[in-house]
Amino acid sequence: MQPEERKAALKQLKQERKEAIKANAAMAKQQKKDMALIAERLASGPATPPQIAQDTGLSPKQTMWYLAAMRKYGKVGEAAKSGDFFNYELSAPPADAC
Repeated sequence: MQPEERKAALKQLKQERKEAIKANAAMAKQQKKDMALIAERLASGPATPPQIAQDTGLSPKQTMWYLAAMRKYGKVGEAAKSGDFFNYELSAPPADAC
């Protein structure tokens, strides 16, 4: 494929997928806001998923999904168990290695 043909094909593909790209960007932006809400809530102390969901206005399912992702990437950690649920807390930021 010639460079000009490749450029035209990429332009056409981008145009065809414009709405999907826009929808995915909006979803990613909302997810970032939702995780910021959770982090803001946890900044005031550990909480269980139902407490976090209630305080942030997110659904329990969304809250659990975000907590799982945040835990996977080291943003939050499990603290003491409270009833049927673990409390979650913000992870300490890594110390700068000098």
